[in-house]
Amino acid sequence: MNRDDLSDAIGGIDGRFIAEAYSHDPEAASGPSERIVRMKTKRMVSLALAAALILSLGLAAYAVGSIHLARQQELRQDLKVDENNAGSYVEYTLPETQEPQGAVLLSAVNDGTEERVYVNVSPVTEEELAGFADGASRFSWSIEGYELGGFAGPSLPVDLNLSGKEAIREALLQYAYDAETQTATLECWLTVDSFKKAMEALGTDTVPLQLNLSTDAGTRCLGTIDFALTDEQSRSFDFGRAVYHDEEFDKEIEIVGLELTPFSAVWKVHYEGDALLHSPGGDQQAGRDWLLLEDKVCQDAQLVFSDGSTFSTGGALTTPYENGVVRQYCGWGGAIDIGDVQRIVLHDLVLWEAP
Repeated sequence: MNRDDLSDAIGGIDGRFIAEAYSHDPEAASGPSERIVRMKTKRMVSLALAAALILSLGLAAYAVGSIHLARQQELRQDLKVDENNAGSYVEYTLPETQEPQGAVLLSAVNDGTEERVYVNVSPVTEEELAGFADGASRFSWSIEGYELGGFAGPSLPVDLNLSGKEAIREALLQYAYDAETQTATLECWLTVDSFKKAMEALGTDTVPLQLNLSTDAGTRCLGTIDFALTDEQSRSFDFGRAVYHDEEFDKEIEIVGLELTPFSAVWKVHYEGDALLHSPGGDQQAGRDWLLLEDKVCQDAQLVFSDGSTFSTGGALTTPYENGVVRQYCGWGGAIDIGDVQRIVLHDLVLWEAP
């Protein structure tokens, strides 16, 4: 029930009954029988109870619906989504009516490597959510009918820095929880390639994504949503195997190209011995300087926008070796406008410049 349904329901009560409850009763002076007085009183009480019931049910449904809408708006603002960078972001239509329990799909982000899915789940008690701070509560996702699962956690602002269990507990309850409806907002992390395999195995475009909560009392399902991978917005840059010489390590590294989305980057680099270093059993200690140089490319390179502002993709989260290059995957929270990138530089080396 939404606000309009509530208004219509209350507005549908016969006006005569409402007027009767507030106006002077002309029969009172003539002394109606005790039975008539009791019948009127009973009818008025019944109408009052009915109106109160409609109001309480309507407000409960509206509270549940409004927390979903509020969370969507907060996520959009926190992820810095606008018309220029929304290609990798999908916001889902909320159900017009819903029970105050279960799972509701809010939005999703696909950066080509990872898919982040935002879901509201209820009921979750304050104690259960706060327990996430010290590991007493654990959230996860799984796929019904397929052996695949992964991490889920309360959704917190991307720029929030916390230290200590108490600070984490307070942030969980402030940013990821609505006490009135016992609703928690979760962020699920899915690997795109693994999810594609699950879709192929199940033979469907959507899969049943189940949200779970585990505590000392056991594991329970918080709800299930049907989910399909979303599209990604991307832009590729070919640097023509630009060579960067680093004076600190006295080494040269080829920067082959960059794959960019509003929420992630993949720097493709190559150097002598990279395949061996990134193979299973590769000597990480012997190749320490190369690994530091790899990270230096991600950290020090700058994307330059039309207004002169710059952006660093930050350090690599994963560095698999594929197709003759090291693919350094970097990710961040708030979206950037990849269509507005005008130059890409690494110190004095211009890797790319808009014509």
